[in-house]
Amino acid sequence: GARGGRRPPPPPRADVAGPCGAETPADAGKVGGDSAARDELVFGAADSVSFSSGWEMLLGQGEVQNWVRSSPGKAEHMRYPGEWKFAGGVLEPGESPEEAAVRELQEEFMVHLPKERAACKLHLLTVMQTRPVRNVSYIMYNFVAAAEENPWLEQLDSCAVNSALEKRRVEHAAILGTGAFWDLDKPEREQVSPEVRELSWLDMRSAVLNAYTSMNSTLTPANAFQAEEFARLAIARRDPMFVTMALLLEVESFPTLRSLVRHTASLDPELVLQQARWLEHGMSPEEVAQAWQTWQQGARDASRSFTSAEGLALLRAERSHAAEAAAEAPAAEEGA
Repeated sequence: GARGGRRPPPPPRADVAGPCGAETPADAGKVGGDSAARDELVFGAADSVSFSSGWEMLLGQGEVQNWVRSSPGKAEHMRYPGEWKFAGGVLEPGESPEEAAVRELQEEFMVHLPKERAACKLHLLTVMQTRPVRNVSYIMYNFVAAAEENPWLEQLDSCAVNSALEKRRVEHAAILGTGAFWDLDKPEREQVSPEVRELSWLDMRSAVLNAYTSMNSTLTPANAFQAEEFARLAIARRDPMFVTMALLLEVESFPTLRSLVRHTASLDPELVLQQARWLEHGMSPEEVAQAWQTWQQGARDASRSFTSAEGLALLRAERSHAAEAAAEAPAAEEGA
């Protein structure tokens, strides 16, 4: 999630959510590739970077142990264990991507959304296709919900949500202590197992830093909780949060909520999907590699998240100029 904008006035809040949680970018490859790509995206040729938009992001830190998949003799860990993430997941049968994003917000972040669909304003920000992992590639839709447009997000009580998350952990520990948990089937385990540790609004610098350090060559825990859990479960490396970092920087490129809304309103969802797709069923590894090179040279421009720091700087300048021009337009018309 996110809330942002230059201060003063108070920053707009927003939440970024997607129906797919796949984090591996098409160009990530090994951890070394992630590290090189992240530096190009965040720093480019510069030695430092500043964040001036004022956006704040609503993120949830995931639990580390996957209790649904664990057994008494073997502890399994989550995908992206202990990472600060947007709400997200896979589509259920008959769902649209936007409906899935709304459902995931409710399920993972315990956000109470109004029943009237018109009262939930989400903006499609980007569509991406991930590189194949175990021969599976995901189409990822990423939506933004701004608190200024959504009272249910503006009024979200993160302290109350965190209290509810703590209660869930206590109840789970009690069931675990009796041994009854291990007799539950998968749906029953899903109902009682903790998935999100904490919900928090993070400033853009903190949010980007959390994702950035996930790709360090040596383990750099996001906080004490992740460090303790990694030690307990003997996890040696964090999962790379490249896509989350790219999305954060995409939001940072908008100087105001109005500029973000104007941009998203100009997008044709079908065209964006067509431009994002670079893989088809049945491709060989060689065809996948060639398809990726082709997409880099052409359609990659349609997804501005995966570019260089210099490219994002130009994008920020373009959007700032457009925002200033739009703000001056009504005054010019009144003067005429």
